[in-house]
Amino acid sequence: MIIKSKQIIERIGVFHNDREEMFNTVEKLKKGGYGDNTRCSISGIQLVTYRNLSESDQVKLKDLYPKLIIHHEEPGILSDGYYVFYTEHERIIEGREN
Repeated sequence: MIIKSKQIIERIGVFHNDREEMFNTVEKLKKGGYGDNTRCSISGIQLVTYRNLSESDQVKLKDLYPKLIIHHEEPGILSDGYYVFYTEHERIIEGREN
């Protein structure tokens, strides 16, 4: 076995209260060395929300993050009710080449 390289990657998950806050926070994270949002669907579309939150999910999120805003849409074909804005970002902490 030959290991070509080794990296330590830091990954953070970030909740946002609205789209504007999300865009501003992502820009700040990029300036701090983090990459863009890494969450994406199988087809490669970037995901920025956790949708279809159950009542117990909502209670847990409110207990853990009291200032987090949980949004609501009327359930329908393209909407499934409660959601929050959430992104994940990575940056390389340490790397070396062999």
